[in-house]
Amino acid sequence: MKLVTASQMQAIEQSCIDAGVSLDKLMENAGLAVAEAVRAEYGEHSQLFGKRIAILVGSGNNGADGFVAGRHLAEWGAKVTAVLCAARKSSDPKRDAAICAGVTVMDGLSDSGLDSLRQILGTADALIDAILGTGLTRPITEPLSSLVFAVMESAVPIFALDLPTGLNSDTGEFDIAGLPADHTLMLGYPKLGPAISGDPTVTGEISVLNIGIPQGLDSQVTSKLITENMAAALMPERPFTGHKGTFGSTLIVGGSKDYLGAVTMATDAATRSGVGLTFVATSERAYRQIAGNVPEAMYRSLPTDENGILTPTEAARSVLEMSQKSSTLVIGPGLGHDPSTREFLSIVLSQVDPAIPLVLDADALNILSSSHFWWERLDNPTVLTPHPGEMGRLMGITTSEVLRNRVAVVRGAAEKFRATVVLKGSATLIAAPDGQLTVSPWVNTGLAKGGSGDVLAGLLGGLLAQQPDEPFEMASLAVFIHGYAANAAKRELGETGMRATDVIQRLGLFYRDFNQYETHRACSKIEC
Repeated sequence: MKLVTASQMQAIEQSCIDAGVSLDKLMENAGLAVAEAVRAEYGEHSQLFGKRIAILVGSGNNGADGFVAGRHLAEWGAKVTAVLCAARKSSDPKRDAAICAGVTVMDGLSDSGLDSLRQILGTADALIDAILGTGLTRPITEPLSSLVFAVMESAVPIFALDLPTGLNSDTGEFDIAGLPADHTLMLGYPKLGPAISGDPTVTGEISVLNIGIPQGLDSQVTSKLITENMAAALMPERPFTGHKGTFGSTLIVGGSKDYLGAVTMATDAATRSGVGLTFVATSERAYRQIAGNVPEAMYRSLPTDENGILTPTEAARSVLEMSQKSSTLVIGPGLGHDPSTREFLSIVLSQVDPAIPLVLDADALNILSSSHFWWERLDNPTVLTPHPGEMGRLMGITTSEVLRNRVAVVRGAAEKFRATVVLKGSATLIAAPDGQLTVSPWVNTGLAKGGSGDVLAGLLGGLLAQQPDEPFEMASLAVFIHGYAANAAKRELGETGMRATDVIQRLGLFYRDFNQYETHRACSKIEC
């Protein structure tokens, strides 16, 4: 599902006009779709009759769409009052048509406007926010802020037309004086900002309404929300004649005397990815305690000195040997970042077969962030999986700067490092070097705990072993499956009580749910 910015939506609308679909037609379609969505909330058409609906109308096209919606609702028997929240042009055909249909129009900017709005809200059954939509370019100030605050004080259900007033369509930033919605009715396309904000309390339930935009006008849009259907289509095939070799192998390098759990969780997740074989290379001290914890994996100890620190050359030689029979290489979970480990990583990355895809996570990223121009010496297809702090270190900026514009940062990192970059967090972002971007639909604070990133890294390594030529696609799939499993854990255990290991145990649910669907569909085609 493509995600558009304000400028991209404007370009699509202009393309519609060029293709013969007028702006007026788009407005009429939008207003009708909004009215139908509001009416659907009341079930039977007769249940809408007599309902009191208020519409906050802005100065632009969003306000015109609101008038069209109000006209239809009035024609269907609702008692509609449109409250002007900004000056409109003296020639206003949509307002005139709404008045003819029985819509009452009042000026919310008049001396008595605020009091009148409060009276309307006292008996209103629903309110449509048609003030700004994607048109927000400046902070919300008086007198609009008082009108918005009056609505927030009421308990009236709010339908946002396209976007809640105050929500930036590109960045997801929400004005402190903005108007959160219970339902957001996006027009034509979902917008990028809400998808990346990771805050459903602003938009409420989201619906995307068809407003008659012809197909094929969105080729300039490179951002997508990962949906179930998209993820299912990305799943590696599993031919009936397949064997262990068919589904690849992944080598996970991590763990140290102080960090035992990370590599275990990454390994466990990898074995649930569908990969044929999972190898683990970990330091001798860690090996003694964790070898065999995941019985499906094959472990090898890496030599260390008497203090439990990797001996760089010998350990690297062992990993490079194992990598020759591996389809992918995951490095970082629990690895540590002492000087010997830094040297070890440098040797491995400089000598590993450049055809082997890499997943670099956790301590591997921390080590690279202090290495001068490391990306110029790395030719492997690579996926980086930083959280915001690690991303800041990699890019030489603060964590706050990362969080202020995650889209620009993750795209800039993917282009700079010539790698697929997974910027973890609420609504995780995945960027490819060519500018493609996918956004995870999952928002779950249960993942904000130690171990979640290790699970994702292992899962990604296993998926990439099955489709080594598709790092961006497998990264997008891994993020979705990880979130799907976490959502299942959230439903059963709650966000507070769930753990990373609970997510691992539910990684198979996506495969089960969607393979069953595909099998049923295939059987239906051959009548089995």
